[in-house]
Amino acid sequence: MSHQQEYYYNEHDESQVKKILKTKKKKKLKRRMKILLFLIVFVCIGYYFLSDYSKVKSISVTGNEEVSETEILENISVNKSSFYLLVNTDHLETEVKALPMVKKAKVSKDLLGNIKIEIEEAEKVAYCNIGKTTYVIDELGDVVETTDENVIASLQATPRMTGFKDLKFLEKFAKEYVRLPELIKSQTSDIVYSPVTADETRMKFLMDDGKILYLRVEDMVEQLSKFDYEANKTAYSDQCVFKFEGKNVYMEKCK
Repeated sequence: MSHQQEYYYNEHDESQVKKILKTKKKKKLKRRMKILLFLIVFVCIGYYFLSDYSKVKSISVTGNEEVSETEILENISVNKSSFYLLVNTDHLETEVKALPMVKKAKVSKDLLGNIKIEIEEAEKVAYCNIGKTTYVIDELGDVVETTDENVIASLQATPRMTGFKDLKFLEKFAKEYVRLPELIKSQTSDIVYSPVTADETRMKFLMDDGKILYLRVEDMVEQLSKFDYEANKTAYSDQCVFKFEGKNVYMEKCK
């Protein structure tokens, strides 16, 4: 005797199937929306970078007198064709501060695509003529050629360096000179490259009070850092020449 299998209809089974189908449909729709949103964002980003809205609108420079705006703009990695969002202000500051005569630099940008470069120039501390070329020495020890008549006129208030024939030697001297005590630098009127056979780097400092100091470039920072100029010129008021040789200072009477 065979038994016929009976199927019992269950409403719960039907609702589960519908629920699963509905969930799958929602997932497909959600996936499609994500793809569509991604494409929209991708197209917008592409349009932005291809348009002028993504580029730097302007670059302004303030605080410069000796350093020309053209020189600054030619020596930085950003221009009006650069992508504004990719501009790194810290990197720009480093580039600007690397330029001669620039002591400090601050770079900022606004939301409209404008970049502002503010600089503080280094002070001029001396100047030198080699041939027909005038060089400025700044407080950082940089040596910069100048043809600006206003700058050249302003240099008359700083010590003049003469006798130099070689730019590299001038640059070497400048790096040492800026390290000298401020008292010495403030009372120096002229500096003459005055080599002798036994001393190829001897310098002659002419002081405002008429004293003369003979120093070697390599030793002058250490020697003058230990030498109390004010006290010695008072104690030896009848001595006009101070020759620094090693650890010794030799003096000559005023004529």
